[in-house]
Amino acid sequence: MKAKIAVSMPANAPSIRQEFRIGNIPGSDNGVPYSHEGIDVVAKIGTPVLAAAPGRVTRSYVEPMYGNQVVIDHGIDGTGRRTQTVYKHLDKRMVSVGDTVVRGHQIGTLGRTGALAAGILHLHFEIRRQIKPGGRGLIPIDPHRLWANGEGRVTCFDPDVAIDDTVFRATYPVLCRGKGPAAVPPPEQAIGSLANLKRPEG
Repeated sequence: MKAKIAVSMPANAPSIRQEFRIGNIPGSDNGVPYSHEGIDVVAKIGTPVLAAAPGRVTRSYVEPMYGNQVVIDHGIDGTGRRTQTVYKHLDKRMVSVGDTVVRGHQIGTLGRTGALAAGILHLHFEIRRQIKPGGRGLIPIDPHRLWANGEGRVTCFDPDVAIDDTVFRATYPVLCRGKGPAAVPPPEQAIGSLANLKRPEG
């Protein structure tokens, strides 16, 4: 079992209500152990939800359990591994399948859609990543392992701070107070910024 990660939260970052946990977690209503494959960020309805890294939208849809959802594929990075991020319970979706997004691009707004939101305003955010280059499938990874400023150091998106995307690193998927989302670049500039992004197989 991996050691618990010490987490440092910026003062202006919306709070995390529930952390990432995999395995036998007691406390569900029916006493059955469960897993929580992401983090839940709480904020007001309509708070901007941001792309955690540059990529391409591969899914943008609604279904009964998790409500409005967006999935972004971030391609294969310098380690040879593919990463995807998942955003659930959105109030509104602002991107469509095939859209390219830059880091900090607003992809939707925070909400409580879907039965599993239980009426609580929050974003359920997941990172899924290949274990090894060329591996089959992606597994859930604790987002705290992959923040741009280092493990456990939650990193607010700042349009004035450049981040090296050679290796996948995430910024906070909910807008931090006092910051703004990324300006949406012209299509040719967005595509140029994703030169190393390979499309998903299949």
